[in-house]
Amino acid sequence: MVRAFGFWLGISLGVNLVAGFVAFAIATERMNAASSPSPAKGIVVLTGGSGERIRHAAWLLQKQTGQRLLVSGVNPKVSQQDLLNLSGLSKANLECCVDVDVQAQNTIGNAHQIALWAEAHRYDSLLVVTSGYHMPRALLELQAVLPGVQLQAVAVRSNGAARQHMVRRTLVEYAKYLVVLLFGSSGSSPAGDEG
Repeated sequence: MVRAFGFWLGISLGVNLVAGFVAFAIATERMNAASSPSPAKGIVVLTGGSGERIRHAAWLLQKQTGQRLLVSGVNPKVSQQDLLNLSGLSKANLECCVDVDVQAQNTIGNAHQIALWAEAHRYDSLLVVTSGYHMPRALLELQAVLPGVQLQAVAVRSNGAARQHMVRRTLVEYAKYLVVLLFGSSGSSPAGDEG
């Protein structure tokens, strides 16, 4: 009796995890196809992957969809010229309207740096730019530290990634999302969590 209950409980959990993953993958794909965002006070981009995220955030800034842009989680070795090349912004735009965070090393660090930046500028609305597969967890982390700020997701599709690689990446991100959803942000994150 107990063994049968354990067996069916295991099957039920497995089915729910698979169904949850499918729903997560569909939701992130829909985020990638979302329409243009409404204007907000600030734009934040969580770095990772190749340069698509930074290019898209810079494009939003050029369209005046936000007043300033924070690029969070930049490797300290990245130069101003590297940012100009990645973003496509002019030097004048970069100097006047872009802030660079080199402190954050993971999604939790990004959330804390973004919160400090938003509070310093008194922004009550932000466009959040990151990859679609990363967006659900990024929003959870940001909502935890910015409860009064309106967050608008702007998902960026990762170009050129092999389908098998994207499935694995989405599966890993789904596991991380479940941990944050179930247990909340611990204030620390595993090494190698670049989002």
